[in-house]
Amino acid sequence: MYKRRGILYVASLACLAGPPAWWLLGNLPSGSPPAAVSSIALVADRAGNSSAELIAAAERDPMVLARLGRQWYEQHVREYRCVLVKQERLGNKLSQVQEIELRFRESPRAVYMLWKTNADQARRALFMDAREFVDQNGQKLARVEPAGAVARLFVKDLFLPIDGPEARKASRRTIDEAGFRATFDLLETYNAVAAEQGVLDIRFGGTGMVDGRPTYIIVRDLPYTGPTGPYPDARLVLHLDQEWLLPVAVYSYADHQEKELLGSYVFTHVELNPGFDADDFEF
Repeated sequence: MYKRRGILYVASLACLAGPPAWWLLGNLPSGSPPAAVSSIALVADRAGNSSAELIAAAERDPMVLARLGRQWYEQHVREYRCVLVKQERLGNKLSQVQEIELRFRESPRAVYMLWKTNADQARRALFMDAREFVDQNGQKLARVEPAGAVARLFVKDLFLPIDGPEARKASRRTIDEAGFRATFDLLETYNAVAAEQGVLDIRFGGTGMVDGRPTYIIVRDLPYTGPTGPYPDARLVLHLDQEWLLPVAVYSYADHQEKELLGSYVFTHVELNPGFDADDFEF
C-alpha cells in the first residue's frame, strides 16, 4: 500500500518549499490561523541557525515547539496516512506491539484504523463526524469489525461507544484521541491542569530519532497516582519531527525512571495530504 519511505518524504517536500522553522518562530500570528493549503513542507535550513534558534527557544520554553507544530499543522495539513506502532498497558498486562494503518481526514473529520499486526479486539475501526456515528443519547460511536473469527461468524461489524467499557478494555485512548491534533490537545489539556495546581514540570529533552528522522524531545513529569488519578502518566516523552514539528512519537510511563511503560505511540511512514478518495473511508 505504501510507497518506499524515501519516495514519500521526497514527494511531500517537492510539493511546496514551506517557511523555515526560525521564520515561523519570529512570525507567530495573533489571530486565527489561515485555512489549510493543499501541499506541505517545513524546510529548516540545517546549514544555518534555524535548528540552533529553535533549540535555544525550547530550552527557555519547550512548549514553543508544540505551539509552532500545531500552528503549522492547522495551516498546511488537511489529511494524512501513516502506520501507528502502538503498545499499551491494559490492566496489569503490556499488550503486544501492534501496527495499525491510520487514515485521518480533518474535514469532515474521519479516523480509520486498520490493524496490520496483532489485532486484539478489532480488525478495523472507523469514526466520523456524521449522524450515524452518534446514538440517540448523543454518545459518539465507532463502527468496528471484531478481530476474532468466531465473533465474525455472528456479527460482521457493529457500532460501539468510543468511550464505552469495551473500547477502554481495548485501548488507553479513544479513537478520536488518535493522531497529531489530538496529541497536541492532550498535551495542552493536562499541562493546563498541572500548571494550575503548580505541579507542571516540563523541559526540553534534547534531540532524538524516530523512523530514521531527527526529532526534538519534550519531557514532562507529573505527580501520577494511578489510572484513577487526575494525570495520565508520571513521565511523558514526546518527539516532534524536526522538519514538521509534528508529534511522531509519544511514550507514557508510570514512573519518572521510565521503567513501567503505560503507552507507546509511534507514527511511521507518514504521508501528509495524500489525496484521499471517498472510498478510502468506506467501511
